[in-house]
Amino acid sequence: MTASADPRHGGAEFGAAITTGQRRFKSAARFLVHRMVLSWFVRLEVINHDLIPSDGPVIISPSHRSNIDTPLIGASHQRDSRFMAKETIFKSPFWTKFLVGLGGFPVKRGTFDRSSLNNAMAILKRGEMLVVYPEGARQEGPRIKPVFEGAVWLAARAGTPIVPAGIGGSQAVMPIGVKLPRPKKVVVVYGEPLFVGDPDKPGRVPRSELEAAAAELRERVQAVYDEAQRRAGTPNRPWSEDEPGINERLEPWTDDE
Repeated sequence: MTASADPRHGGAEFGAAITTGQRRFKSAARFLVHRMVLSWFVRLEVINHDLIPSDGPVIISPSHRSNIDTPLIGASHQRDSRFMAKETIFKSPFWTKFLVGLGGFPVKRGTFDRSSLNNAMAILKRGEMLVVYPEGARQEGPRIKPVFEGAVWLAARAGTPIVPAGIGGSQAVMPIGVKLPRPKKVVVVYGEPLFVGDPDKPGRVPRSELEAAAAELRERVQAVYDEAQRRAGTPNRPWSEDEPGINERLEPWTDDE
């Protein structure tokens, strides 16, 4: 892997395998945050955890309504995971080292970020778990926004299943603008894996197939998000397709190949 030339990153190699030291750091963080805080503070309940493959590469695609979603997803399964995070939070060598130690690597939103996708492919080829928020950023409202094609593009190229995940109650725990979480129940519901193309022959698929897979992923995430919200006691309100902004993406994602 090539080290980042950005001085804020301190020479980090974002797609590289996790080192022994990083793994120990992440295990300690999991114990302190996941076991001692989230498990009782948010009364976390996980549904259909068995739908996540116990080994091999897999992409987790969750709903995203709160800044607390990433630690919640990390607490909802036993496997180590890597996750894409917005490039702006990797703002110094210290924070970059901290985030990489937790499994993060940066993505430039609003563009087809080739370096980030290369890092993601390297992670999947090593058989690791990768978390990709399909809506691209934290959103509001009951309807899952049209998803970006990053997750389905990676799944097709790597022959990897995508497991949709709905996080219910996280917006009540930490709404937008709130700095400290509130003690509320959270439920994470996993759905049946989705494959794009032929997993036995990974590679390019037609644009029409990527678009169809992205639309299917949106509906699968919607289904588990609705269930998670209901189980958490914060059911989604009814919505209609003609609501303003409900079918808009915040940022474009286009395949430049």
